[in-house]
This record gives sequence, structure tokens and C-alpha cells, in this order.
Amino acid sequence: MHLLAALSLTVLRLAEPATPSPLELGEQLLQKRQYAKAETELRRAVEAEPSSARAHGNLALALLPQRKVKEAVAEGRLAAAFGPKSPEAHYIYGLALTADGKPLEAARQYEQTLALRPDQPVPLAALAAAYAAAEDERTVETYRRLIVLSPGDPRARAQLAEYLWRTQKTAEGNEVMKKATEDFPSNAEMLRSFGRALAAQERFEEAAKALEASRALAQPDAATFVLLAQVETFIGLAPRALEALEAGAAAFPNDPDLAHELGRLLLAEGRTEDALAQLEKAASGRPTSALFRLDLGRALERTGKLDAAEAAYRRALALAPALPGAHYALGRLLQREGKKDEAEAELDAHRALYERARELVADARVNDSAMSRAWADLYAGKAKDALAQFRKLGETPESLKGQALALQRLGRKADAEKALDRAHTLAPDDAHIELLLAASRSQPDTP
Repeated sequence: MHLLAALSLTVLRLAEPATPSPLELGEQLLQKRQYAKAETELRRAVEAEPSSARAHGNLALALLPQRKVKEAVAEGRLAAAFGPKSPEAHYIYGLALTADGKPLEAARQYEQTLALRPDQPVPLAALAAAYAAAEDERTVETYRRLIVLSPGDPRARAQLAEYLWRTQKTAEGNEVMKKATEDFPSNAEMLRSFGRALAAQERFEEAAKALEASRALAQPDAATFVLLAQVETFIGLAPRALEALEAGAAAFPNDPDLAHELGRLLLAEGRTEDALAQLEKAASGRPTSALFRLDLGRALERTGKLDAAEAAYRRALALAPALPGAHYALGRLLQREGKKDEAEAELDAHRALYERARELVADARVNDSAMSRAWADLYAGKAKDALAQFRKLGETPESLKGQALALQRLGRKADAEKALDRAHTLAPDDAHIELLLAASRSQPDTP
């Protein structure tokens, strides 16, 4: 019995797998997305084999999701140095350089990858994106190569169109996306992207058609519901806009922008109590928005809640003292309440801001050549120069709009939306600024 037990134990031990090496264990943890644990094992692997391209490359891949970009670049560089004939090493180094905001350096690594392993869609897509980030003249050609290589993948067409729109090649972008939506008619995201771009171009009927087609295929996000409603309102389809907003509010009951847009439309339709409920929700969800407080005050005033309306107008002015509409609304309300002196002061402030706006327009005409140079720089691809020029022109709706487009071109989406928010506060009735803001908000954030 003892002999049989010993033999059984020996067989079991022989059947057990060998203990994985730190490199193998690190790779297993990478596959499980346990990046911190993978980093620990892969550092051990690098210590054991300092010249291992595989170990350095995998360590870079573990560092990137943890946002340890500089360390990932260093490990990627070592991987490429120790594995000059390894396409994977060059590709990983390219990923690290991309994360570090160095697209042209990344492109050189992707070029090396493709030289070692030609016509591979993944590194070719990375190369096209790197060229696009640098606005390199090879971008369009590279995307077209990718489209030929992967004709069944719609992403390259959408990315090419987005690049062309971003670089102000509007007609070319429209042509690419039109063909893409014809070839992939059931792709909701491409239709949504096309609708967003058409809205920014003020091609409202085409934008509405694309956005509605996208909505029929898949539920939009809250920002796209807002954009669709704005577009349909501009072309006189208020009932359809209202239907879209009510559907959006049902799907996203806590979204303040959607509640605000729905409240504004309900107020315009005379459904004051319904509008008030939505505008209260919007103001609660975004308490720092002066425009939301202003519209809430209007709804409160229409329902006869004058004290609450006055408080809302005053809160709007505390948030944005130069908001003309809030001074005007408060002045008119104070007149109704018989507070003549206070009312006159608010209406005087409104008139002063109106005159100041006229002066800014006049100044803009005087500085027309400077504004023209800024726009010319933007269209020529000199986004940083254009941004500096627009900022020198002061905060006017036009200069802020220019700043936003320059920031978008530089990939700074959040900053672009802040500029558009300021422009919208200065010119709340400017439909184009409102559309640009809605279109930007409906644009997915890049990872």
C-alpha cells in the first residue's frame, strides 16, 4: 500500500504544470487586465532578462493602462532597441509614443512595423491615426490604403471623414461619409457622425434625416437627442423635436441639458407647468449655469411665482453679471412689482451691455484683418497660431467660436466646449454657436 501511494503521488506531481516564469505570469495577468499585478511580474522578468524585447514590450503594455506613460515610453524604446526585427516591439513603442502625444515619432515606429509585416490592418490603422493627429499630408492616402485593405470595416471611412472635417475639408469629408453610409446603411454611429457634421455646417434638413435614421437603428445618447431636437426646431418641425426630447427625457431622466432643451420647447409651446418641472430639474443638475437659471426664472414668472422668478434672475446674474437677458428679465419683473428705481437700474445695465456689444462688433470690424488672419491660420492648419490670434482679439462670440474650433483641431475637446459655453453666454440667441456646442457635446470623447 505504501508503494502504491508513493507511485500515485509521483504520477500526480509529474502531471502538474511547471511553475510559470515571471514573463509568462505577467502575460497571463495582462490578458486578465490585472495591470498592476502584471507590472510587478514583468519587472521581475526584465530583471531576469534585461535584454528581452518581449519582457520590455509587455511591461510597456502593463504601464500604459495605469497612465504611467513616460515609463511605458522608456520600456517601449528598450523593446524596439532589443528587438529591431520584431514588429510587435515597434508597434508597442508606437503605442507608447502615441499616448505621450508624439504622433510623428509614433508613426515612424508603425512604419517599421509595416516594413517588417506589410499590409496588416491594425498597425496601418495606427499609422493613419498618427498621421491624422499630426495633420501629415500622408493621412488621406494612408486611410485610403486601409479602406482597400479592410473593405468590410467602416471605421477607417468614418475616421477619414472626421479628419477631413476637422481640417476644414468639408466637402471632401461629406463625400467620404456619404459613400460610407450608403455602403453601411445599418451603421448607426456613422449616420450619427454624419448628422452631427451636417448640423455644424447648418445643413439642417440633411442633418435631421441622418440623425433620425441613426435613431431608428439605435437609441442615441442624451446629447444627440438634444442636437436632433435643435435641428428639427430650426427647420420648423417643433412637434418632431418635442417628441424626440420627450423620448430622450424618458431614456435619460437626469440629464440637465436634455431637461433644459425640453423645458425651453415646452415653454415656447405654452405648456408652462410641464416646462417648469423640466427647467427646475435642469437648474438643479447644473447649478452653475446662468442660462439655465434665466430660463427657470422665465418659467416661474409665467406661472405667477414672482418671488421665485426674481431669485432665479438674481442667481443668473450672480453667475454671469454680463448676461444681458437676465438684466432685462429682472428689470421687467421689477417694473411689474412696482419697484421702479431697481427696475430702471437693471434696464440701464441691459442697455449698457447692449451698447457694449455694439462696440465689440465695431471693434471686430476695425480688427477685421486680424480676425481674418486668425481664420486663415486655422484653415491653413496652424491651429496653435490661430488660437493665439483669436485670444488676442478679446472675448467676443466670434473670437470664442474661433478659439473653440482651433481647440477642437488641437484635440482639446473639453476646452473647446468651455469656449463655446462662454460664447453662448455672450450670445445666447446665436443659433450657430448653440449648434456647435450641441454637436461637440454629442461627439464621443476620444480615449
